[in-house]
Amino acid sequence: MTTSEPSSAPVPEREAPNATDQKPRLTTKILRETSRFAAIQLLSALLAAVAQIALARLLDKRDFGVFGICQFYIGLGQLLGDGGLGATLLRRKHAATVEEYRSTLTALLAIAASFALALFVFAPQLAAKNKFTHEETFVLRLMAPLYFVGALRVVPYVQLERELSFSRIARIELAANLTRHVTSLVIAALGGGVWALAWAQLASATVQLTAAYRAAPGWVGLGFSWKIFRPLIAYGSKVQALSLCAYFKDNMSRAMLGSFVGPAGVGLYDFGVGYIQVPVGAVNGLARVQLPVYARFEAHDAELHAALRGAMRTAMLAGIPLLAALALVGDWAVPMIYGAKWSAAMPVAWGLLLNMVCGLVLSPLFTLLQGQGRAGLALGVFATWTAGTWLLALVGLELFPANLGVVASAQSVATVAVTLVLMIWASRHLGRNALDGLGAPLIAGTVALAGGGGLRRFGDGLFAHPIAVAVVFLFVYVGVLWLLEREKIAAEAKAIYAAVRGKG
Repeated sequence: MTTSEPSSAPVPEREAPNATDQKPRLTTKILRETSRFAAIQLLSALLAAVAQIALARLLDKRDFGVFGICQFYIGLGQLLGDGGLGATLLRRKHAATVEEYRSTLTALLAIAASFALALFVFAPQLAAKNKFTHEETFVLRLMAPLYFVGALRVVPYVQLERELSFSRIARIELAANLTRHVTSLVIAALGGGVWALAWAQLASATVQLTAAYRAAPGWVGLGFSWKIFRPLIAYGSKVQALSLCAYFKDNMSRAMLGSFVGPAGVGLYDFGVGYIQVPVGAVNGLARVQLPVYARFEAHDAELHAALRGAMRTAMLAGIPLLAALALVGDWAVPMIYGAKWSAAMPVAWGLLLNMVCGLVLSPLFTLLQGQGRAGLALGVFATWTAGTWLLALVGLELFPANLGVVASAQSVATVAVTLVLMIWASRHLGRNALDGLGAPLIAGTVALAGGGGLRRFGDGLFAHPIAVAVVFLFVYVGVLWLLEREKIAAEAKAIYAAVRGKG
């Protein structure tokens, strides 16, 4: 029963070009928004890296571990509460109606209230399971309002993403991230410990929500119609199952390691993940731009293959040298930049290196699955990936207790297997070789890493220094790549530059 006047009219989308010029304008907008989104995301990532360095020196491993575990429970509740409804509205071929937005928002707020109450009541039990102190239990309760923020921002975010306004979304998130960094640094400098991270998260979420409604104004109201809601949740539940599997895979340390090694071990593992995954995080962020692009083309369309190939090749060309350089300089850079207490995280970073290389192409591949309407297949693959990762990690912990490097290596083994499966599927689905364009970066990276690893192991004096090893790796990588694909690399660099300048 709705509480306001029903309306089946679609919410107008702000750009509706004529059929004759729709495709050129759409392509231009995709290039422009993707380039601007990537540029702003890069700036945001750089600011986050600077803030992380300062926080790593101000806070302890346990502070990060406690906050990470709290985030796991908040994120899990938000994920279950969303029900895939936002993704459902985003994937619709036609504009969503006011009633659909209204029913979605009302359902999400009701679920958020339930999860917030449950978290408040059961916080002591969750804290005991993860070896929290009495004070740390209140951190978990403080973060309960975040359930409501996730529900409230669904409507403006869906509207912005359907308009392909990704550069506007990036600016919103940049403002929210700046708020989080400033808040956390100030409170941490005053000796706030884990509270610095908790209050910063709340402040960031508030800014993000406010900015989202300023960018896409309009309150759809509250009301509920089961007739309208039922088809939304029927599709959304499939999407949500995939997201749930991904969440448990990506947050394995926060879900599992707390009871095995305590919050400090979780903080150490998460630091290793955060240190080595920076290039992959940028690629995953671009998946939001790629999804509506992949959904617009048929399986055997040459433009779909070109879009996928471009996304994976760009990620590999830039990501492989960045990942290898981070690993090679880590023994020197981590203690110098972040502090000696974080050196123990380097086995995690090395164990995850292969996982992250595969992650550069897995994000576009899974986005292709969703964009092409293969939600069932995506769910099956992701469920198998998650189960395999957890199983291998548990076996590793049983054989080598508290060895975080073994847990990281288990993630890499599972990820390599999934990558091979999806590459085979994508080649068959597209009718073209999905590996096209990836051979040269892989060959160059392998040769350069072998050279850098040999120098790291057998070099003497200055040549054994991690910076020298990383420089040698980069020179060898670029040299091999230039020998293999000189003309192609030059042409692609010009095309990317033109797109960023808005000339594409």
